[in-house]
Amino acid sequence: MENKVVGFIPKLLFRVFLALKEKFDPKQPVPDDEKITFEICYKLLENVDSKLTLAPISNKRFIKNEEKDMFIVLHEHSVKLINHIYSYSVYISNTQLYTQLVDKFDKVLDAERLKLETEINNNIHHSLAEILKKLD
Repeated sequence: MENKVVGFIPKLLFRVFLALKEKFDPKQPVPDDEKITFEICYKLLENVDSKLTLAPISNKRFIKNEEKDMFIVLHEHSVKLINHIYSYSVYISNTQLYTQLVDKFDKVLDAERLKLETEINNNIHHSLAEILKKLD
């Protein structure tokens, strides 16, 4: 019986906290420039011509698309869009949007690395087969 009382009160207090937080600290709407920047990045990530690079020490993510003449740097909620005419730096204040971008980037980059790994392994198997043939 005591466990239910101890569990009930914290749950109740947490619900009250969430209700008050939403009331006094409502979520701000995402500004248009952040939405547009997100869409640009997302489309470039889905474009097969985009080249992705991750700098592991600085944790910067780079997207380069020569066909669209675009270069993007993602770093600490900041997105820098560059081409030969303009350069924009947009801070993505919405954590959910920025996390979606980083997750998409990481998934696309990981898929590229898996393709590379498969190609390397196929070359190793082919080479081993050739060595075996030469021994016959």
